[in-house]
Amino acid sequence: MADTATPTKKQEIIAQAYDAFYDGGFHATGIDTVMANSGISKRTLYKYFPSKEDLIEAVLEQYGEDTDTFLFKPALGRSDDPREQILALFDIRQEMMSKNCRGCLAMKAGQEYIGKHDGIAARGKDASVYVESRFIELCEKAGLKNPTDTGRQLNLLFQGAALAGHMQQDLGVFDVAKRAVHILLAAA
Repeated sequence: MADTATPTKKQEIIAQAYDAFYDGGFHATGIDTVMANSGISKRTLYKYFPSKEDLIEAVLEQYGEDTDTFLFKPALGRSDDPREQILALFDIRQEMMSKNCRGCLAMKAGQEYIGKHDGIAARGKDASVYVESRFIELCEKAGLKNPTDTGRQLNLLFQGAALAGHMQQDLGVFDVAKRAVHILLAAA
């Protein structure tokens, strides 16, 4: 987490759960596994999070904040040109996954909880819609003819590269996606 101050107990629980759920999945990872070796009691956990689903939603909220901190801010900081920023998003995500190829936590949550928990499924959907809206915003700044369609297409390439890269354990898919992005931007 980005906060340099001493984390609160609530933040410690979220950080512990973040990695446990990321690595083990949401349904397959029980509260005992989440809290193993943390030194935090279940009583303390349930003081902050009355249910496992409440904890998952807090983890997904943190994931959303991390998406801005570790993906969008660095990508937007690489150039003032929106087209270059779009390409940088693919580079940054590839770099992130090269360090730890875990895929998209929000996508995982959405897939696991669709039809099972509306709040968690909605957070997964919201994350995808958010990324799409950022691509649309960049397309608008770039002055593209149809920024909504182009932004949605870029999002599909981006999300698809993240999913395929994770599933295939081959981050070269980002290079393939970027070649498609170049073609798409040239045509827009």
